[in-house]
Amino acid sequence: MFHQPQPLIPAADWADNPQRGDVVLFRFPIADDIDQKDAPKRRPCLVLDVRKRGTECLVELAYGTSSDGRANRGYEVIVKQAKSLSCAGLNKRTRFVCARRIIVNVNNNGFNCPNGGASALIGCLDDALMDRMNAIRARIEAEADIAAHYREERREEQARWAREDRGFQ
Repeated sequence: MFHQPQPLIPAADWADNPQRGDVVLFRFPIADDIDQKDAPKRRPCLVLDVRKRGTECLVELAYGTSSDGRANRGYEVIVKQAKSLSCAGLNKRTRFVCARRIIVNVNNNGFNCPNGGASALIGCLDDALMDRMNAIRARIEAEADIAAHYREERREEQARWAREDRGFQ
């Protein structure tokens, strides 16, 4: 299966049809910003997933940074090739740290429209980076499934202990 980068959707329509792999500008909250009076810095964020609940549309965003830190290695999509940067609407190397995620409504006021425009969309990932993003998404989902399985096993074990305790009283 190949991902064909979609032509950029007209600005006014982005919130109506967000796509996985879109690169958007969003004021992603971080711990350093809590003490500041100003809103968090706008930064490129990667749309990892789109979820619809009735008329509500939510997007899962990954934090974007130009920092080359060592944190969260293995959970990142790095945009560094000139063609990839252009497709994503970026002007410098960017790491999307998929371990740092937030789910927000597409109408959230944290989306920042550049130059007073009507859309936060600045680009999308190319094919190779879409493959990388999908591999990371699969890993995150698998880890969540494993954690849910262990939680269920613990609940069953605690219920079994509670039944046994009542039998001994």
